[in-house]
Amino acid sequence: ELPDSAPRYVMGLGDTEGVLEAVARGCDLFDCVWPTRLARHGKVLTGRGDFSIRRAEFADDPAPLDADCPCRTCRNHSRAYLRHLMATGELLVYRLLSIHNLTYTLGVMTGAREALAEGRFAAYRSDLTAARRSN
Repeated sequence: ELPDSAPRYVMGLGDTEGVLEAVARGCDLFDCVWPTRLARHGKVLTGRGDFSIRRAEFADDPAPLDADCPCRTCRNHSRAYLRHLMATGELLVYRLLSIHNLTYTLGVMTGAREALAEGRFAAYRSDLTAARRSN
């Protein structure tokens, strides 16, 4: 019943697929703690699927969380270091993972905004969803 010019606001929705679904349905604004809440539990968001930095396989991994991510965490810290911070209870890890997860989320929204403007949102959504499920 809202006029077409009124913004559509969704609160509490933050997962990639859910946000893209809401965008597809015409929602404009989002407010959610999802990226930072997941970071507090060691969960890392990426375009190729999410993972827990707590996993033992990352103990000696020199790679960034996501090689394609421009965030300061990915540019400066390895998975091994971040896993070490998580395992030792160092509070810095929550900030570093939050920076990464927020950068990822903002990237998804920037991509959605550009895709909408170019008339290719359906393809953007499909490609991102498929990439996240394939891993």
